Amino acid sequence: MSPVTAAAMLLFLLAALVATTPVQCGRVRRQVAPVPEPENSPDDFAVSGTNSSSSSSLTPPPEPACNSSGYSTEFGSSFTFECRPAYALSVVRSTYCSATGDRAWNYSCTYMGLGQLDECYWSPFVNDFGSVLSYQCPFNSLVTGFYSVYDRAQSDRRWKLKCCRSDRTLLYNCQNSLPANTPAGDLEFSVFGNYFLRGVFATFRRNVRRGEKDRRFQFVTCKRFAN
Repeated sequence: MSPVTAAAMLLFLLAALVATTPVQCGRVRRQVAPVPEPENSPDDFAVSGTNSSSSSSLTPPPEPACNSSGYSTEFGSSFTFECRPAYALSVVRSTYCSATGDRAWNYSCTYMGLGQLDECYWSPFVNDFGSVLSYQCPFNSLVTGFYSVYDRAQSDRRWKLKCCRSDRTLLYNCQNSLPANTPAGDLEFSVFGNYFLRGVFATFRRNVRRGEKDRRFQFVTCKRFAN
């Protein structure tokens, strides 16, 4: 074989080898680097917003605060009120608090002008929780004080009345007042003329729609005749 022929055959073999070498292997190993997502993606905000809204909706709103300023008693507390000697009750004021289901009270007394009311006593409890309250001081005596205890479970009070009398006083022309308040409304009551407070009548009311429990009060007043 001549040198020219041998060189031609060698070039042919090299060309065939290059043609049969796979070129896809480099493409298989090549990987495209992933594009990093932003730290705060829109999906993250959607989840956080939903969770925040859901948790806030489960938090109950705070109960409204009630202000007893200007009143002698506190909401939900027991109390005792007594007029000074020779004085009798003449003004009753009250305001209702829906957060406690109770009332704060304020009382005023008027001088009788008959010297000291020397025969005084406290009544027993005159009502049960949730029942009708109805009591009049007997034997020509007048209301000169209140004692009350409150029960949160019942949203109601029990009451005692202090009654005092004088031998120089005769009561007559007694009458019931009109309701002095609506349930859960403010109460304002004053005696007039020569009338004085002798008793209390109150019915217990429930407002199922609002969840309120309260009493509607009426007062018994009598005119005084001085001996």
